[in-house]
Amino acid sequence: MKPAARIQSSIELMDEILKGIKPADTLIADYFKIRRYAGSKDRRAVNTQIYNILRNRAKLGWLAQKTDLEPNAENLVFMDCVLNDMDVNDLFNGEQYAPAKLTKEQVEALPVLAQLDLASAPDPIRLEYPDWMDNELRISLGDDFETCLQALNAEAPLDLRINSLHPDHDKAQDLLNKQNIDTTTTDFSPLCLRSAKKVKLGGVQAYKDGIVDIQDEGSQLIALLSGAKGCDLVMDFCAGAGGKTLALGAEMANKGHLYALDISSKRLYKMRRRLERAGVTNVILHPIQNETDPWLKQFENRVDRLLIDAPCSGVGAWRRSPESRWKMTPELLADLEGRQQRILQNAAHLVKIGGRMIYATCSLLKRENEDQIKRFLNENKNFKLLPISQVWAETLTTPCPFEGDFMSMRPDQHQSDGFFCAVLERL
Repeated sequence: MKPAARIQSSIELMDEILKGIKPADTLIADYFKIRRYAGSKDRRAVNTQIYNILRNRAKLGWLAQKTDLEPNAENLVFMDCVLNDMDVNDLFNGEQYAPAKLTKEQVEALPVLAQLDLASAPDPIRLEYPDWMDNELRISLGDDFETCLQALNAEAPLDLRINSLHPDHDKAQDLLNKQNIDTTTTDFSPLCLRSAKKVKLGGVQAYKDGIVDIQDEGSQLIALLSGAKGCDLVMDFCAGAGGKTLALGAEMANKGHLYALDISSKRLYKMRRRLERAGVTNVILHPIQNETDPWLKQFENRVDRLLIDAPCSGVGAWRRSPESRWKMTPELLADLEGRQQRILQNAAHLVKIGGRMIYATCSLLKRENEDQIKRFLNENKNFKLLPISQVWAETLTTPCPFEGDFMSMRPDQHQSDGFFCAVLERL
């Protein structure tokens, strides 16, 4: 593909992404699946530009407003090209497979764009977050407000979890190196390997053999802190695609019973291939209607470890899904907060005396994290909060970076996505 054709591909993709029907990564994969002629460099260039636009969506929208340009797909790509010092007159040339020639409005915008200073933009524009979230983020992030938001808008590395069930797990890093995938170990999870560059794992033998799987370090730590090793009955209450289920199964060494529950049967049963590849055999997949499903009654006071990876705003995952920040609304956040409360309250009775409930989110907002735990403990005196350093010492051999009661992983401090974890014990 010629450079101009890549720009046209970016415009076509952004047009679909702006509709908000499917995630950006899905749309990009589908787009190139039917365009086999596009080489790896073409796909990489388009992918880089798309995510650059998504990470700078507020800035580009602000520039569009200042230049009287409509913030449509073509203008967003046009402004991204300008900001990255591309020759827009050459790229927007109207030739076959290239974007249409620059409009009068775009030409007139060029000198204005050259004069505008993004550093002078309001904080929600400069740091790329919805303005209605301003107070929530400042309360939750405190003095680290700016550095954390900057980190949340950076490109995320690729984190892999070593599958301890596989007989060659101790050779994982060497096997990846043989396929020219350089990885480093990380500071906190003993099972994490990190690659600075993106890798298509479909063709990587270590992945196909189930020696490694994709999982952010913070997510790995939640599974490890659950302390599932040696337990007879464990539940992953909101299992989703199954990343933590696989990690829990490996910790249990395929012993005992591990129930993976979710309200989406389609999402849940997609996990089967991952379980098979990883050699995890102790998982029972079971869709539930909701947190009060009558089927759950049989497990009252029986569960050793109950992991609640609660539905949340996903603020901590903005690095990997930059477009998701613009889909969240105050009403949706309030709804999620209510669902978190209901799940905690209705699932707690499943935990046996002496058992543990692990509450986790990929959010950094206090109202979804610390405030939820405080509210639950005020209403449930038969649970106590365990200091995270104590749980860490029981389950991990790496140094614990947290002094308080909770795990709060953050990209600016720990190079992980944002994750929260609290461990409660039933009395």
